[in-house]
Amino acid sequence: MRGCLGVLLLAVVFVLVGFWLGAPPVAETLVRTALGPAGVRSDDLEVSIRADPPLELALGRASHVVVDGTDVAWDDFHADAVHLVMDDVDLLGRSAARTTGTLTGVVLPGVKPAGSKATVELAGRGPSASVTITIDRSTAEAMATAAFEQRTGLHPSRVTLSAPNAIRFNAGQVDVSGSITVGADGSLGVSTPQGRVTVLGPAATDPIRLTGAAVQGDDLVLTGTVDVASLLS
Repeated sequence: MRGCLGVLLLAVVFVLVGFWLGAPPVAETLVRTALGPAGVRSDDLEVSIRADPPLELALGRASHVVVDGTDVAWDDFHADAVHLVMDDVDLLGRSAARTTGTLTGVVLPGVKPAGSKATVELAGRGPSASVTITIDRSTAEAMATAAFEQRTGLHPSRVTLSAPNAIRFNAGQVDVSGSITVGADGSLGVSTPQGRVTVLGPAATDPIRLTGAAVQGDDLVLTGTVDVASLLS
C-alpha cells in the first residue's frame, strides 16, 4: 500500500490547481490525468475536499478529505472497496492530523493461496495509526495450510484455529499443535516444537508493522501500526 494515499493527495493538489483556475471541469480532468499514469485504477474513485474557511485551500490545507471507491488498484495493490477519511490535511506537506478508514476485500500480497483477502481498518492521530486486519477463519486456515505444506511437504487434511492464538495441523499420523505469533521482524507465523513456519512475511504488510495476533470468534485478527507518513510519501 506504500504511496497509495500519496498518489491521492497528489490528485488533491491538482484539484487545488483547478480551484485556482475556477473551473471544476478542469479540476476533474486534472485529477484523472494525475491518477491514470500513477497506476491508480477505479471506475468510480471519488475524492471530496472540504476547507473551513474555504480560503485554507489557497494555503494548501483542507479540514477534511474523503476518498471512496470500489475495485480499486494501485499498481500491485487491490481492494474491493476503499473508504478513507483524513482530517486537518496539509496537501503540500502530505500529512494528516487524523486518518481513519476501512479497506475491504484487500488482496494479501505474497501469501498462498493467491487471492487471499482481508479487511483492513485504520484509526489514529498524527504520524502513526493503529491497524486492524481481519481474516476470516477459512481464509486463515487455507493460508496456514499452504505455509505448512511448503515448509514440511505434507498436506494437512485438517487445520483448526482456536482462541486465544492456537492452531492445530492434522496430516495423516502427524498431529502438530502450535501458536500463532508475530515475530520480532513483524512476520506472522506459527510456532511449534519443531520450529516456526512463516505465513506472512514483513515485506507483504509494509508499511504496516504487525504487533499481535489473536483468534476472535470466526476470525483471525491481526493488530499493528502504520506509518502514515510512508503512506503519504
